[in-house]
Amino acid sequence: MNEQKNGIAKPHQSALTEETVQRYIALQEQKITLDIKQADLALRELDHNQKIADKSIEAQAADRKDERDVLKTMHKHRLNFVAGITFAVLIFALIALWMGKDSIILDILKIVMGFVGGWGASTIWRNQKIDKE
Repeated sequence: MNEQKNGIAKPHQSALTEETVQRYIALQEQKITLDIKQADLALRELDHNQKIADKSIEAQAADRKDERDVLKTMHKHRLNFVAGITFAVLIFALIALWMGKDSIILDILKIVMGFVGGWGASTIWRNQKIDKE
C-alpha cells in the first residue's frame, strides 16, 4: 500500500471517482445555499436595526417636542404672573395717587427697585459663575 521512499511513508491517494465528484458538487451547492441564507439573514437584521433606529429617533423627537411645549407653557405662566403682579402694583399706585398718598408710592417704588436690582445682580452673578466653569 504505502511505499517508503527515503524512509518517509507515502500517503495513499484514492482515485477520483464519479461519486466523489458528485458529493463534492453537492457539498459546494449546500455551502452556496448556506451563504445565500446567511447573507439574506444579515440583510434582514440590517433592515430590522434600521427600523429600530428610526423608531428611536422618532421617540426622541416627540420627547423633545413635549419638553419644549412644557418649557413654553412654563414661560407663559411666568410672564402672566409677572404681568399680574405689575398690573396689581400699578392699580394700587393709581389708587394711592388718587387718595393723595404719594409717600406710599415712593416706598413701593423703593421696594420694587430693590427687588429688580437684586434680581439683576443675581442674574449677572450666575452668568459669570457659568462662564468661569
